This record gives sequence, C-alpha cells and structure tokens, in this order.
Amino acid sequence: MRRSSLIAALTVVLLVPCLHAHSLHQSTAEAEYNPTTKKLEVSLTVFINDLELALVRQCEREMRIEKIPAAEFDAQIQAYLAKTFVVTDTAGKTAKIKWVGRQLDDESKKSDDPMVTLFFEIGLPDGPNGKTLRHSVFHDLFNDQINLLHLRHETRQAELRFTKDEALKKIDGQP
Repeated sequence: MRRSSLIAALTVVLLVPCLHAHSLHQSTAEAEYNPTTKKLEVSLTVFINDLELALVRQCEREMRIEKIPAAEFDAQIQAYLAKTFVVTDTAGKTAKIKWVGRQLDDESKKSDDPMVTLFFEIGLPDGPNGKTLRHSVFHDLFNDQINLLHLRHETRQAELRFTKDEALKKIDGQP
C-alpha cells in the first residue's frame, strides 16, 4: 500500500509542472528560398513548453532548455525536426536539415508561455519547385495543433496552414 501511495505522490509531483497548458497550439514559421546558397532558410517559433514536452517524449528523459547543455538540447531538436519538418522531392528523397541555432524570445520570457525561435536551413540544389513539405511539428502532442508557414521564393509568396489532417503541402511558392 505504501509503495502505490508513493508512486501516486511522485506522479502528481512530476506531472503538475507539466500540466500548465496554453489553449493555443500553434507554431509560426517563415521560410525563404535563397537562390545563391540554394537553401530554404527557416525560422520556426514555438512555445518552449511544447518543445520540451516533444523532446521528453522523443528521448524519454528530462529535457529542459535551462537545465540541459545547449549542444545536447540542440541535437535533440535537430532529431525531432528531422522527423517532423521534412522536405521531399518528387522521387521521395528527403532533403537534409542544417542546424543554425535558436533564440529565446525576449518579450515572451516574462510570460507564462515563453517562446523560442529555431533557425535551420534545408539544402535544395534544384530549388523548391516540385518539393513537398510535411510540417507535423507537435502533431504528435496535440490534435488541434496548427502550424503556419509564410513562404517566399523570388517574387512569390504563400501562406500555408498545416494541421494534423493536412500536414503535407507543395512548397513551390505558388499561392
């Protein structure tokens, strides 16, 4: 009996800090194809709580942005993005992600829901035409997750909305 009480108490202590949830499950991203470097340059802004939860589930251990060494935390982010922000060509070949870094949002640091912007590049030697993006960041966590992407390529721009049911879109810059 004591053991089950201890397990219940530990469960409450460990889960209560994670229960703080915001009602908005949304990420925002900007992506621009750079024809000189032949890379899609991406900045993805997410709630830190959501990112930490995704990384905890991925590696099955504590992942707190302020407690884990930056290189280790960033490696986990990269592994998560490799599964959830995937660009493929018509043959199904996946483009590689190159990590650039991350930046905490100064304004949101003061709030209950601080955010972080993730910066990365995706090599597209043939350009974005004919490419498809599966943007399923946090779809494994929240059924109502919406991922917004503002895409720029030359003079074309497009606003794309990714949901759990519609996580795959063409990124050729056509509206």
